[in-house]
Amino acid sequence: MSVRVACIGAFAALALAGAPVRARAQETAYRFEIASVGDSTVTLSTEKHEWVHAGQKGIAVDPIRHDALVARFVILRVDPAQKLALAVVTGQTTRLTTDHVALIDRPTKKWFAQPTLWIGAVVGAVIGAVAAH
Repeated sequence: MSVRVACIGAFAALALAGAPVRARAQETAYRFEIASVGDSTVTLSTEKHEWVHAGQKGIAVDPIRHDALVARFVILRVDPAQKLALAVVTGQTTRLTTDHVALIDRPTKKWFAQPTLWIGAVVGAVIGAVAAH
């Protein structure tokens, strides 16, 4: 009987491990207004997002259809004076329009550029120096 229970438990654990989890792809992405749509290009408004740069990848979604994927794109160039970014569409599921919204993930800082790392190192060094005396 215990072998049967162990097998059922193992099967249940494997089933739970393979169960789908909530997608977190869009939780960290910033939304951008699509200013204009060309044949294979799209212009995005980068009004408050100075961190956008050429080479970044993003997706376009349809907010009316619960953020259904519409297209994927790559930023070609950014014009900081006009606060616009030009992107080329690399793939699309439906025709892209200005009613859709663009999503781009903000790049994260490297681990050694995080201020909390250096604050923790200084505090740790002070605590270590005090404890050593």
